[in-house]
Amino acid sequence: MEPVDLGAIADDFDREVAATPAIDRFCSSSAWILAASEALMPPRVAFSFRGEHGFLAAARGVHPAGFPYLEPIELAWGLAAPLIGRDPVALVEEVVPLLVARRDWQLAILAGLTADGPQRTALEHALPARWERRRGTPTIRHVASLEGGIDGFLSRRSRELRKSLRKSLRAAADAGITFVDVRAPASEAAALYERIQEVEARCWKAGEGVGISTGPMRAFYSLMLPRLCECQQQRTMFARAGDRDIGYILGAVFQGEYRGLQFSYDDTYGKLGLGGLLQYHQVLALCSEGIARYDLGTEMDYKRRWAEDTMETEMLVLVR
Repeated sequence: MEPVDLGAIADDFDREVAATPAIDRFCSSSAWILAASEALMPPRVAFSFRGEHGFLAAARGVHPAGFPYLEPIELAWGLAAPLIGRDPVALVEEVVPLLVARRDWQLAILAGLTADGPQRTALEHALPARWERRRGTPTIRHVASLEGGIDGFLSRRSRELRKSLRKSLRAAADAGITFVDVRAPASEAAALYERIQEVEARCWKAGEGVGISTGPMRAFYSLMLPRLCECQQQRTMFARAGDRDIGYILGAVFQGEYRGLQFSYDDTYGKLGLGGLLQYHQVLALCSEGIARYDLGTEMDYKRRWAEDTMETEMLVLVR
């Protein structure tokens, strides 16, 4: 395997991500991991390699206690998989000898692995017996099927959610609220992000410092959005009152699956149920273009009501 700059070959890397089984594909793709590396992760050096059968997408750092470690490029949430290749067995047979030969690490974190997935199975057979193996806490994503279009999607929601949604749709129509699907080219990514931020500033999240209006999270999305726009992956829906944006929902499409990223709305319109309405109109648009699945992301109570399936990955920690 040879060292590689993933940013310079992002398209090649993403094509291999798209063919890799049993991983969170969007959160292992270049748009997510490179933005996370720059905005959210501590200083590290590249430890990414390309072989005949795929990639090891990782970084090397030094712990404050003094020991060197390897980890996926994104470990803010532990969603990204570092082993990228359509044939996991052949890829692992390239990666493990590389790890054995390199003496510049003591601990390695391999996140984004499904417990019974082919990468994990191949690693168990190939790793040196003398290396200690530890299992990290699983990470759960909630996933909804869009099979059957909007009617099929709604049929799998609870009666209470459907009733609440119908009430919100009537209230929004009476108030003259409209919903606009916005697709922006890369040249307009900055303007789109500013439009999102204007809504974000009027949401409770901004006041409590938990949204994307400040700090590393604002930087993370500002770095990711141009790439999403360039690759035509970005999907944004705005709720509008007259000529004013009062809510947005932002996500991205990758390999026939939509990944929800962020949504917010102006608190003065909170009684209209804008959160659910934005979800509904985004799903409506996704169904019209034939998207098959909606990944709502990691664990939150409301996501259980909008999804019927889960995807679970975990970390494998190696100590040599």
